[in-house]
Amino acid sequence: MGGHFDDGSIPGDNLGRAQAAFRKQGWTLSDSGELAEVSVNLDTGGRPALNEQLNRLQQADDDPALALGSAKDLLEAVAKFVLSELDWPIQPNADFAQLWHFARERLGILPQQVAGDTPGANHIRAVLQSAWTIAEQVNSLRNLQGTGHGRTLPTGVTAELARLVVKEACSVAEFALASLDRAKGTRSE
Repeated sequence: MGGHFDDGSIPGDNLGRAQAAFRKQGWTLSDSGELAEVSVNLDTGGRPALNEQLNRLQQADDDPALALGSAKDLLEAVAKFVLSELDWPIQPNADFAQLWHFARERLGILPQQVAGDTPGANHIRAVLQSAWTIAEQVNSLRNLQGTGHGRTLPTGVTAELARLVVKEACSVAEFALASLDRAKGTRSE
């Protein structure tokens, strides 16, 4: 057998369902029956690394500057992960705004991608714009008050505000990852 189907094939409908089921669990099943774990992009550490970072950030409490820096790092990693998963080339010199624009575009979650006849279209557009504004402001706040860039002054952000920023960044990251799951068909709607 050697990990393959005995006769080399199974009916297409059954194979397709089996492949979809394995894909949802992080595995690939070839047409000949070879089962393999989905490869992880070593540059980002893959989805488990992002989930770990999300969980860690949601518990962050005692270092506002570190929380801000980590929130920005998470958002940048999510944008890169989305683009990588959707086979979109990432330019080495792409900045935060470019990464997020392309990630949102590929996911179909740019405000201008909401159809005008969608019930509540204006409100949906405003929410999607607000999600981008949060990501953009987390990046800017990190540059001014968070870790990174060799800052030599203490942060002026309170622990309470840092918790709010982290929660909002995590919400944006979770939304982008859920949108990726939907786009890839790995999550039921």
